[in-house]
Amino acid sequence: MQIKEKLEVFQKFTINVANSESDALIREYEETCERELEEFRRNRQTEMEHKFQMEETAIRRELNRKVSEEVVRQKRLLDACKRQWEEKLFEKVKILLEKYQQTEDYLNYLTAKIKMAKEVAGDEEITVYIDPADADKKGRLERESGVELTVSNMEFGGGIRAVIRSRNILIDESFVTKLEQEETFL
Repeated sequence: MQIKEKLEVFQKFTINVANSESDALIREYEETCERELEEFRRNRQTEMEHKFQMEETAIRRELNRKVSEEVVRQKRLLDACKRQWEEKLFEKVKILLEKYQQTEDYLNYLTAKIKMAKEVAGDEEITVYIDPADADKKGRLERESGVELTVSNMEFGGGIRAVIRSRNILIDESFVTKLEQEETFL
């Protein structure tokens, strides 16, 4: 073999070795690039999912805030309507009470309440008060109940109030008190 041939064999061998090393380096570089690309994609995906979750949380928080505001607004509106309804209802009740106080049933009611207060007192001294608006009914009520009545200085919307001083008892069957009790239940 001559030098030229040897050089050619050496050159081919060297080129083959260089090509195989080059191919190995290229494959290694490509694999590294693929790994980095895959890692980049995973990081990017994770980052996007995180951003998506943050946006979703922010949107939910904003939605909850708006829902809460609307609930509060609805409650206020409902409370206002309820108050108006209660006011109208109690005005109607007061009108009906005024009409009731002009009936015979009202006189029977007062007589029954006076007798009930007298039963509670038994033999003890009792002071029974009637509303100033019922002063004109005093004589008839005293005859029917057998109890001496006192016209109160304070208006209490009808009904009676009685005091048994020896036992420190107040019997309050006034319409004002009954209306106040009903208002507290609403």
